[in-house]
Amino acid sequence: MRKFFLFSIIIALFLFVACSPKAPKGPNPPEPPKPPQREELQAYYDFDDIPVPKEMKLVPKKSILFESAALKAGVVTFEGMVDPVSLFDYYVNSMPQENWSLRSYFKYGQYILVFEKPDKDCIIHIKDKPFNTEMQIWVTPRLKVGESAEPLSPNEELKTKVE
Repeated sequence: MRKFFLFSIIIALFLFVACSPKAPKGPNPPEPPKPPQREELQAYYDFDDIPVPKEMKLVPKKSILFESAALKAGVVTFEGMVDPVSLFDYYVNSMPQENWSLRSYFKYGQYILVFEKPDKDCIIHIKDKPFNTEMQIWVTPRLKVGESAEPLSPNEELKTKVE
């Protein structure tokens, strides 16, 4: 009986020590890692008011950019292992922070978001592909009231060249 009692006390002490919380070794417990800052999660490429998640990588061969002193426009293509729905949600939430207004969108299958600013428009096209997600960002200047985007007729071009 005495052996059983001694054995029970040893087991109880062992369980008490094993289940007790450990005291921190230093004066302060280690701090949990901080979540990444917003700037660390996104990048800005050729358009300084359109953020791109870091998971998306630029594809220069599928991109074209026009830039002059007064204008920057074009299409920039990205690919990455990102869920198309989360990418759609990312732009719905982040573009207003860059002063873009969401005008309309297409959803499911392919995602197309249309944003505007007073002087330019942005169309973001997100396509789910078999091995990744492709995204195109189209930026174009906005026509002023009264301007026409219609091409000139051949006679008008000729008059311009003769003058």
